[in-house]
Amino acid sequence: MKKKFRLNRRAFLAGLGGTVIGLPIMEAMLDQHGEVFAADGEEIPKRYIIAFGGHSLGAEGDEIRDMFTPNNLGANYDLKRALEPIGEAGVQEHVSVISNLEIDWAKRNGGSTPPGGRHDGFHLASLSPLLSGVRSSTDGRTVRGITSDQVVANAIAINANRKSLHYRVQASWYLDVSAPYGRDAISYKGDGDPIDAVVSPSQAFSSLFSGFMPPDPADAAQVDFLLRGRKSVLDMVRKRYEALLPNLSGYDKQILERHFDEIRAIELRVQDIAPQMTEICQVPSNPGMDPDIGGNNSGNGQGDEGYNQNAGYSDEESRARVFTDILHMAMACQITNVASLQYTMAQSHMNMYSLTGVPWDLHEVGHASGDTTKVSECIAWHTKHWARLVQKFADTEEAGKSMLDNSAIIYLCEGGKGYDPEGDRNQSTHSTENMAMLVAGHVGGLNAGQHIDGKKNHPVKALISCMKAVGVETDELGEVSGELPDLRS
Repeated sequence: MKKKFRLNRRAFLAGLGGTVIGLPIMEAMLDQHGEVFAADGEEIPKRYIIAFGGHSLGAEGDEIRDMFTPNNLGANYDLKRALEPIGEAGVQEHVSVISNLEIDWAKRNGGSTPPGGRHDGFHLASLSPLLSGVRSSTDGRTVRGITSDQVVANAIAINANRKSLHYRVQASWYLDVSAPYGRDAISYKGDGDPIDAVVSPSQAFSSLFSGFMPPDPADAAQVDFLLRGRKSVLDMVRKRYEALLPNLSGYDKQILERHFDEIRAIELRVQDIAPQMTEICQVPSNPGMDPDIGGNNSGNGQGDEGYNQNAGYSDEESRARVFTDILHMAMACQITNVASLQYTMAQSHMNMYSLTGVPWDLHEVGHASGDTTKVSECIAWHTKHWARLVQKFADTEEAGKSMLDNSAIIYLCEGGKGYDPEGDRNQSTHSTENMAMLVAGHVGGLNAGQHIDGKKNHPVKALISCMKAVGVETDELGEVSGELPDLRS
């Protein structure tokens, strides 16, 4: 009897110029029982993704609190405008909505910032407790502790060289009156130690699928030469690919062919993001690959800049789609199993007109529009792309299950809507009352497809539940401890 062909779970295809392409989980990597163990005895990796949108949930002063939170609890929850894309993507059964979360503040505690809380400011003060569970300070440090993604990466990373990936869709701060001062990062190694996110789709693609930047200068030069000639990275591993196919089952052949088709589709999409030359914005360092970076958008927020690409917009629609595809494929290829994806910066001044028809930047939609419906259109743009990421994980088979069965994919909002201690006003977007978040995936007993009442618990408790679900042995993050009831069984 012919011995069954086996592949190590960490197998890859190497080709010209040091090009390396990872492989998806296939039957040839499973043990004799066909269960979720690879031939080398390692479990199929559990995956953890933190995504973030720099928005609150409603408009300043509007009596409608939000169009995000469902009316009914439990399964089959209703989808209001901000969450309609979840239904349109067909992933509601995989997504839990957690509402009624809260981060405490100083004013309510006699002026002293409580553990895991914020001082009475908002935009910079809310990020540390939300992302790291450590109280904010007034000394300029945006996030004062290690963030959950880095705790997970330190515990269960599958690749020592790529413990985690970090992408940001919003390409620029879009405001020339001040720097982002930490609004542009959501992943931190520790107190005041941010990890810079990649904002170039072409850089993200080439670094993952074009040889991991070969150390040999000659190899690196060859890769660069071939890719500039628009040669596919798949062509560079073609011989190894063709040699592997005869050893695979029909099922594995289909998986591998689909895997290569998806890589090629990403490659073409990256190439199709054509830049537009302007007087202010020049072609990026990788010509023909990325959109130009949009310019200053610091007017009154109501259209004086004309809402063209050079006023707070860098084709973030295309960037979001490409980063989604790259992140999905990076995890399908087992290049990494931990990532952060920041759609928009905190206090985002990204122009929303081209994306939603709403004539304000994202921050001013919440303040100047006075209309929660408009805010919800902007949130829906974020959830559309997040839901597409969830859909891709749900649709990708591995070992008889889907990637989503081994994943926790989280979406965090910068704020909620309610009382603002700094301005001493209600119905404010500068509030950490009535916060909400999304969690997708089935790993480690996560209860998917539910609307869960957070009962004013800290949002970090939900992060702790997700961290434990992917195998991190911890009961705390920063100054917050304990899981969120009902999120994990």
